[in-house]
Amino acid sequence: MTSNRKRKAFARFVRDHQGSLRSFVRMLGVHPDSVDDIAQETFLVAFKELDRFDDERDFGKWLRGIARNLTRNELRKHARRGRILDEALTDHLLAEAEADENASGYEEFDFCALRDCLEQLPEKSRTLISRRYADEWKAPFLADQFEMSATAVRLALMRIRGQLKTCIEKRLAHEI
Repeated sequence: MTSNRKRKAFARFVRDHQGSLRSFVRMLGVHPDSVDDIAQETFLVAFKELDRFDDERDFGKWLRGIARNLTRNELRKHARRGRILDEALTDHLLAEAEADENASGYEEFDFCALRDCLEQLPEKSRTLISRRYADEWKAPFLADQFEMSATAVRLALMRIRGQLKTCIEKRLAHEI
């Protein structure tokens, strides 16, 4: 492929995939201020490797794989840059994204709504949710860590899930 054709094809790929890639990167737990940086880095890597891309493959899936690898690198550099909101949660979301990659049609918008709603929670609520679902800590252990009873932890998690559900439903209703 000539250099000019390569650039034109790549420009079309960027137009077609930039929104979904940014949503995917956001869903992985990347700090909102750094989503565009990671997406741009993903496109730069893709451009450099475009000659190696097999036209029979799904370009979006290939981009998501590059974005996952770049996000994994950010986890390693987390202390220096702070692009990741919560290391444990992002690690969990990366694992989920890899498991879901073969399942077609994930709803990127729902992930973005969840991520935005999580960010609106108070710090203690975000930490409680992260420890429960990303770190898989059980209620008795959480109770010790947060100086609460196990019942209070379960009730708090139930309330937080309710808040998240309401927030997500509102966001999805406004987008329709």
